[in-house]
Amino acid sequence: MRLPANRNELRVVLAVISAGALILVRVSLPLPNDIDVVRLIFWTGVTLGAASLSVRLPAGLVASITTAPILAAVFDPLLANPFAACWIGLLGTIEIRDIRREIPWYGSLYNKFANVISAFAASLALLATRPAFAQDDPLGTTTVILIVGLAFITTNVFLAVMVVSARTAAPITRIWAMAIRDALFGATAQVFIGWLMAQVGLRVGLWATLLFMVPLLLARYSFMKYAETRALFFGTVSALSQAIDAKDGFTRGHADRVSRIAGAIARAMDLSEKQIEQIELAGMLHDIGKIGVEDQILMKPSRLDPHEQELMRRHPIYGASILEPSESLRPLVSLVLHHHENYDGSGYPEGRKGEDIPLGSRIIIVADAYEAMTSDRIYRKAIGHDRAMEQLNRYKGIQFDPKVVRALATLIENRGAQAFEVSALPPINYETLAELRKRLAREPLARDAHAG
Repeated sequence: MRLPANRNELRVVLAVISAGALILVRVSLPLPNDIDVVRLIFWTGVTLGAASLSVRLPAGLVASITTAPILAAVFDPLLANPFAACWIGLLGTIEIRDIRREIPWYGSLYNKFANVISAFAASLALLATRPAFAQDDPLGTTTVILIVGLAFITTNVFLAVMVVSARTAAPITRIWAMAIRDALFGATAQVFIGWLMAQVGLRVGLWATLLFMVPLLLARYSFMKYAETRALFFGTVSALSQAIDAKDGFTRGHADRVSRIAGAIARAMDLSEKQIEQIELAGMLHDIGKIGVEDQILMKPSRLDPHEQELMRRHPIYGASILEPSESLRPLVSLVLHHHENYDGSGYPEGRKGEDIPLGSRIIIVADAYEAMTSDRIYRKAIGHDRAMEQLNRYKGIQFDPKVVRALATLIENRGAQAFEVSALPPINYETLAELRKRLAREPLARDAHAG
């Protein structure tokens, strides 16, 4: 039986499964006397239907619309809770991908028991708050709904983010920014839908709650459009980044590595996740302006002469002009434009100095230089980490911001080879334009050889 290879992930998985199992035993022994089997089966069936409509989000998370029916069970006064809600959280969230074994067995169990723990937390919140307010008090009822929903969502999100962080070694704040923050509105809306489902099921009949599948499908649609928009945006950034790699095969993967290094430095400097994401994206696109540089300069297998260097120095301006028309990429313009500005004001294109240079640009120039020195080029070999750090320290205060260099040094000292996170971008396995030209140049000769 295969277990997670990552020890941190294994600890989290075992802890959550154990806690969920203990909760199930606690609420089931002894069995409640007032179990309404029909309502239990009904809410389990509705939750199963909702579980079949899950949406995959960035960072490996999955959003579902099971929050509403599970909370409807929590709010249903005719159910023996927390017993019923916990078992609905376990059995009602079984998905097709669980049956097909598309995810590891321990992943399925983790997800189910995370729902058990979340349902238990919501049930406890309801038991604790309901006596404090009169049933006919609108403000009190709203307060109870919010507290119960907060208990469920907070627990569920925390457990989901925690296991992804343990598996990928990505900070919790990054996973939150990538997949959770913008999806919270849809999840919060499900809290009120769940309460309404319970009220309608109680006053009209269980069959009437099926009408709420319409707003639940709308909630699913919002999750789906969010995921599609994020995927489209990052796919566009990746395609733009790979465009320069396709043209310049000598530095293939350079932008991806710069992005990871810059993001790690920004995180070590305790910047906000929004700033970190912008710096990572700008790192991915910092050389996009090289598309406007002539091939004989860009792919020259030796050092550039002064005139060629002057032409090459225009690429930040080209890059900024490429990004400027896009509203979503516009925040990256200043970072890309100034990523060759030196700390002492001797850089280009505007000769900015010190704090006048955007912090993201000061981070990218350090990441760019470190990556270039620790990677092979066609005209030289990599000089290695130690010599690269010597050069960065030698020119800090001149070319590089001393704070950024110190952050990089501390980062590598503390985390070593694990300092830079693995990129989530597709693998670089495309054909560069240089390779394509060579292949097309050979093909006519091959056809001529077979002629006659």
